[in-house]
Amino acid sequence: MERLNIGINPGRLRHTITLLEPTNTMGVSGMVTTYAPENPPVTALAEIKYVRGVDVIKSGQVVSQTYLSVTIRYNPAFAAGKRIQKWNGEQYIIQAVENVREMNAYMVLTCLGLAPNN
Repeated sequence: MERLNIGINPGRLRHTITLLEPTNTMGVSGMVTTYAPENPPVTALAEIKYVRGVDVIKSGQVVSQTYLSVTIRYNPAFAAGKRIQKWNGEQYIIQAVENVREMNAYMVLTCLGLAPNN
């Protein structure tokens, strides 16, 4: 019997990420959306690869955009449009989700991080 190789090395899943959910609160200037972990938090062990980083000008400010490729075990809670947070507090928007080979074994998240460039 041939053993199926799904192509994920669990030794590379060295980082912990947390899924963030939006919370709307009323601020001084209207509705404000913040992102925080659920209770209990949804976490995953991940392999994080930096794909590229660029500086762009948005609304007259220089902003750094960082693109990540994040590999995790399959979890449908991690979907496009949601946000993740790394162990150091950095937040990233999930732009695309690849369910590798459509096997529900592992997935690759393409993520975008935005930060002011000081």
